[in-house]
Amino acid sequence: MSPRDEFQVLLRRIGRWWAVDVPSLDLHTQSRTLEGAEDLARGMVAEAVGVPAEVIVLKMVVPELAPVLGPVAEARQRRAAAVAAEDEAIAAAAHELVDKLHVSQGDAARLLGLPTSEVAHFTPGRGSAATDTRRGARPRTFGPAPSPPRPVVAAPASGSHPGLPRRQRQAPSPARPAWATSDDGTAGRG
Repeated sequence: MSPRDEFQVLLRRIGRWWAVDVPSLDLHTQSRTLEGAEDLARGMVAEAVGVPAEVIVLKMVVPELAPVLGPVAEARQRRAAAVAAEDEAIAAAAHELVDKLHVSQGDAARLLGLPTSEVAHFTPGRGSAATDTRRGARPRTFGPAPSPPRPVVAAPASGSHPGLPRRQRQAPSPARPAWATSDDGTAGRG
């Protein structure tokens, strides 16, 4: 048996129980839950064919519920096809915008209504550090150089500095939003 062999498991309701049948191996059992039914079927099939349960692929079918579940399965197939078509269209548009029309990935993302990271997934960056294989190459940065970190200065003790007010403003309570406390600590919209 190859790990891709699939076994059909037929399920039917009998009161509060599920009857579990594997017709191809003439196996039968029952379970209270669908989860239990699947576990039992997997174990029975694994034992019958002599392979680990992890490689068993089951197709669980409930014929009596096909009229209810069939439209759901069809809708899911249509949705999967639509998602695949959308992905193909996005990939083609991203490739056209970035690689052929030289629109930036950020602008292409805005045009396509996607996060930049998703557009970057469809198009490799031009001249990025990830693609620059020169020895010692640094990632490019745009905009002003980052400023050095400010030194941390310990605040003087309360009241020891003439410029600090004696009474410190209290943080608003979780029950009262920040806009409900004025600058002097009194209630009101400030």
